Amino acid sequence: MFESYDLITFGKHLRKLRKDLGLTQRDVEGLSGLTADALRRIENGEVIPRYDTLIYLSHTYKKDLLAVLKSYSSANELFKFYSRLEDMIFFNDLVALEQLGRDFSHYINGNSEISTLVDGAVVKQFKLMLSGVSEYYSSDPKKGFEYFNAALKVSHPDFSPEQYDQFRYFEFESRILLMVAVSLPEPLDLRNRILLFCMKHLNDDLQATIYEKYLRVKIYFNLSYNYHIMDDHQNALLNANKGIDCCNKYYLSYSLGHLLYRKGIAEFLLGIPSYLESLQSAIQILVIQNANELAEKYKTVTQETYGIIL
Repeated sequence: MFESYDLITFGKHLRKLRKDLGLTQRDVEGLSGLTADALRRIENGEVIPRYDTLIYLSHTYKKDLLAVLKSYSSANELFKFYSRLEDMIFFNDLVALEQLGRDFSHYINGNSEISTLVDGAVVKQFKLMLSGVSEYYSSDPKKGFEYFNAALKVSHPDFSPEQYDQFRYFEFESRILLMVAVSLPEPLDLRNRILLFCMKHLNDDLQATIYEKYLRVKIYFNLSYNYHIMDDHQNALLNANKGIDCCNKYYLSYSLGHLLYRKGIAEFLLGIPSYLESLQSAIQILVIQNANELAEKYKTVTQETYGIIL
């Protein structure tokens, strides 16, 4: 799991809370039932406190210490790297990807001697994911697939695309599984089944994490693209519209330009007159998002492939 805690800083904060209340460790032992030795170890950052321990201390300190501990989680810091990876994929920025790899290595190495617990499997998976994205978006999608496949084998040694539904996946692993589907050479039907599997296990309410929302939008985009390749333009349009509805539901602009482009192409191939409006909106949104290079690429491909000038 992408989760770690700065236990030393949390312990110092807990010690300050206790002293501000005028309590000794022995006082807390009498009030909460937690031994003074256990409290000492927590305050020194030597252990992650158990759930029930934090409940007892919360009653004693009259403060929600579960929420306090969460604020000392470096998962948010780790997810910043995840977010940067999503941005790199969105903008197809390979230079930024190289910098992300250096920054991530520096972050992990810089935390090696402090009391921050980082799951080594997650670190390895993230590095493999970076390598896979670099290969996939530069010149070698097949090599990218091999990296994505290897990343999932870190936590699921028996993983194979054909047995995708035999395992349970954490949120970040679901993102890797999506890339497995996207980079899978054949068949397209298996790609779509993996994507729909990822979709099924996402939270669909407004309390979903931002990364679950991003993932849902990406799935709709890739489903639309796959149906486009299969010449099933009705389903391509259907999934593009579902993705756009998802963006509206969650107030997201993420991938909205991409989805509008897929919608416009599907409308054009189905003979729906509103196609030009959809394509022009896609370009405008990409420009607003400073994805100018991608917008120009879309305009060039659209003119060369379909004779449409945007």
